[in-house]
Amino acid sequence: MENVNPYTLAEEQKKPRPPKAKRPVNLTKDEVRAIKKRMAELKKHDNKSTQSVIPYIEITPDGVCQVSDKFYTRTVEFYDINYQIATNEERERIFLAYCKLLNYFDNEIRFQLTFENQRSDVNEMKKQLDIPEQGDSFDKIRSEYSEMLKNQLVGGTNGKTLKKYITFGIEADSLKAARIRLDSIAAEITELIKNIGIKCRILDGRQRLEVLYKDLNPYSDEPLLFDWEYKRRTGSSTKDFVAPMSIDFAKSSFEMGKCFGSVNTITIMSGDISDEIVGEFLNCDHLFSLNLHIEPYDQLAAQKYIKNKLSNLESMKVDEQKKAVRSGYDPDILPPNLKQQIEGVQKTLDDMNNRNQRLFKVTITVRSYAETRKKMKLQQELLKRVAQKNNCRLQPLEYQQEQALSSSLPIGYNSIPIRRMLTTSETAVFIPFSSQEIFQGENATYYGLNGKTGNMILASRKKLKNPNGLILGVPGSGKSFTCKREILDLFLKTTDDIIICDPEGEYYPLVEALGGQVIKISNNTDQYINPMDITWFDDDDEDPISVKSSSIISMMEIIVSDRYGLTSMERNTIDKCVKQIYNRFFANNPSPETMPTLANLLKELKSCGEKAERLASSLEMYVTGSQNIFNHRTTVDMNNRIICFDIRDLSNQLRKLGMLIVQETVWSKVSQ
Repeated sequence: MENVNPYTLAEEQKKPRPPKAKRPVNLTKDEVRAIKKRMAELKKHDNKSTQSVIPYIEITPDGVCQVSDKFYTRTVEFYDINYQIATNEERERIFLAYCKLLNYFDNEIRFQLTFENQRSDVNEMKKQLDIPEQGDSFDKIRSEYSEMLKNQLVGGTNGKTLKKYITFGIEADSLKAARIRLDSIAAEITELIKNIGIKCRILDGRQRLEVLYKDLNPYSDEPLLFDWEYKRRTGSSTKDFVAPMSIDFAKSSFEMGKCFGSVNTITIMSGDISDEIVGEFLNCDHLFSLNLHIEPYDQLAAQKYIKNKLSNLESMKVDEQKKAVRSGYDPDILPPNLKQQIEGVQKTLDDMNNRNQRLFKVTITVRSYAETRKKMKLQQELLKRVAQKNNCRLQPLEYQQEQALSSSLPIGYNSIPIRRMLTTSETAVFIPFSSQEIFQGENATYYGLNGKTGNMILASRKKLKNPNGLILGVPGSGKSFTCKREILDLFLKTTDDIIICDPEGEYYPLVEALGGQVIKISNNTDQYINPMDITWFDDDDEDPISVKSSSIISMMEIIVSDRYGLTSMERNTIDKCVKQIYNRFFANNPSPETMPTLANLLKELKSCGEKAERLASSLEMYVTGSQNIFNHRTTVDMNNRIICFDIRDLSNQLRKLGMLIVQETVWSKVSQ
């Protein structure tokens, strides 16, 4: 080992070490000033800190929330699926898969389902509807069309976003132990949700804070200003960034910031509840939040509990029968309430033993927000009607609004003592699925409004798995108008080429207004398309002659119209003829005036003798016969961005020809 001078080593140790590089703060100066102003406003309400209403200790960057000393939670957000418009078989499949998701949780995992309406950033959504100018004569129309879309956006319910969360929590001795188990549970939950056919994501710390910020500042137009490094440097809590400026609780409502709110519970009055109850609550044009705190029972403990309850009811039944005998009337006549309870408990026990049903303790709350007290009262009346319609009763949580508000936040905390025993299927009735929204943002095509939710439908076919589309409807329902609207939308928003095949001659006014090219395919026209056109100045790596040969072979297969198609010898013959034609064309200074036509192909086929006799005879009608409209050089602009093929006259001719064939067939049968 090399000797080291101890004096030199000591001197080296005395040298100051370079400071560790600080992490950057991802906030602008204006955002930092806004945060400081917010913190100063919060300090004005020291008499009752709004942060104390948020019942958790801290949230970590990866999304783990420490609710209490030994209770930790995570949140998964999931999206919508087409449930209300699905067939009965598909709805049953989704319902059973949702029951399977609920049955996943055991008695060691408490979870919370949160379905709520949140205000969307309409200004940000409007920016996605801006159509950039292209420097042509249609920029004014683009501006007008963009304003029309923005009006549709505001007129619908796109200013409100329906969010769905599942928050689950476990007991653990440390954050490290909790994180390992929560990550495992989250992975299994997301897999179960994806099996239903639903997209989902695990929320990280910032995303969970954004959810809390919108819940506690429902009418704020300011976004969440937060940065982990800034929090660390200032020693702040995450609560400081999401807490409302002020809260004042009353008997059955509260005033929070510049809005009013109320939290109520729902009492189920009947076992027969519609699976659309959640949709009826959340489809209202108000800021509502439906929360279900669910605590699973251990399966063996649940069965024991139900059996004990059934034994108690049977004992009451025996007592009633003894009273009946002593009173001298029929002992089989029991009080209706007791008889109903016995039947219900027996059914629950049978479901748990035979139908894979579990037992849950469920607390249901509804949180609502309004801008004024008057609107709040109207909302409460609306909620009462919706609950009554679904065999439920809206019950105010008087003098419990602070606990109720804390319990309505998606962090897994519940301090409401009102609980009801429900089986898996009874809990799954509160299924949150309605209709899947499609809003793909910039450069997406406008397809109208969602019939269920009233939201705008914006979709880009390029982003979908299957870009094809089919428009169906009864006569007069607007099929052609829908096509024209899509054509206009694509023309204004994109630079894509648009090709229209018009069998009724109804698209030419739109095409001409957009400066497109209308090509009339008819025997009585001077507009021609040459199927033998070839591009000789293409920069692609493909051989233009080989590509054209493949196209001509496909065309000849249609012309021959044989049930067995072309033989291999005929394909080879066409390929050789096409190559000879274009080799001569390229060898003699190619130009549009010397472009080959079908007459050149027919001549080349005839020169091949018997092996091309069938091909030549089939092609002859399109060269010298009645369908020689394709035996001319191109006289239209095929490079135009929008091209419409008007085949109305050709369709009428084919339709008449079909009628003649039918008449001749009928006449021949009659004559026989």
